[in-house]
Amino acid sequence: MVKKGKKVRYELDTGEVESLSSEEIKTVLRGADELIMRGGGALLSKILAGSKDKKLLELGLDDSPVYGAFKGTTQKDILAKIDWMIINHYLAIEYDYRTPLLVFTKKGWEIEKETFANELLEQFIEAAKNSYFEFVDELKDRNRELIFLLLDKIAESKNKELILILKAWKEIEYKKVKTKIQEVIEKLENDQNTKKITRKDVEIISFVARKKWMSIPAEFRKKIERNVWCSSCSDVVQIKDYSVKESGEEIVLHGSCKICGHTVVRVVD
Repeated sequence: MVKKGKKVRYELDTGEVESLSSEEIKTVLRGADELIMRGGGALLSKILAGSKDKKLLELGLDDSPVYGAFKGTTQKDILAKIDWMIINHYLAIEYDYRTPLLVFTKKGWEIEKETFANELLEQFIEAAKNSYFEFVDELKDRNRELIFLLLDKIAESKNKELILILKAWKEIEYKKVKTKIQEVIEKLENDQNTKKITRKDVEIISFVARKKWMSIPAEFRKKIERNVWCSSCSDVVQIKDYSVKESGEEIVLHGSCKICGHTVVRVVD
């Protein structure tokens, strides 16, 4: 059945807005990212204003890093800024049947890609610092250009602290991204000028095993960590500095005894 109805018309009005600063441009583009082919200028203006609109909250758009960035600015003035972005070819309008929706222009996407990649780099570094390897699961299926730019920035960081989380990421990615990740790992490992690892880290060999391990409630993980047999102490001890690996359907903790430092292993079925 052919749908009936006319396209929703829209008019652009920049009001008294003659120009936007580079930071304002980045802010509007960052807010638009979640709305590409999903929403229009009105919804974007609510994100930037920090609106408590029911639809916005239901869509989780209050989680946007620029939510409320233009708080205190009138809705009319925010819409004028968005219209200026469209007229100046940072954003464009495309129709989904009869509804006008926002899309990036090439010029706008180049700026947003850089902004978003820098944001992801900060999150990546923080995730590595806290051994939060599950973060890499959030990177899968993101825009390929964005991911490749992120990987270039990781390589440029010369930070060997990121190698472990890169290895975890590599395990879940598609072939082309997997190859790029390996190139970055090798560059960090071989570059004589990369930063040395200065802290003892829990080496995660398998992201899948890590994910299974982290799915166990924290209180039970702590009990398991404190219930490991040490042949040197001839007693049940706590495991430390352990890695998590897969062995068939089971996961295995490989580490050392907290008391004597002897190698210990704990199978978790």
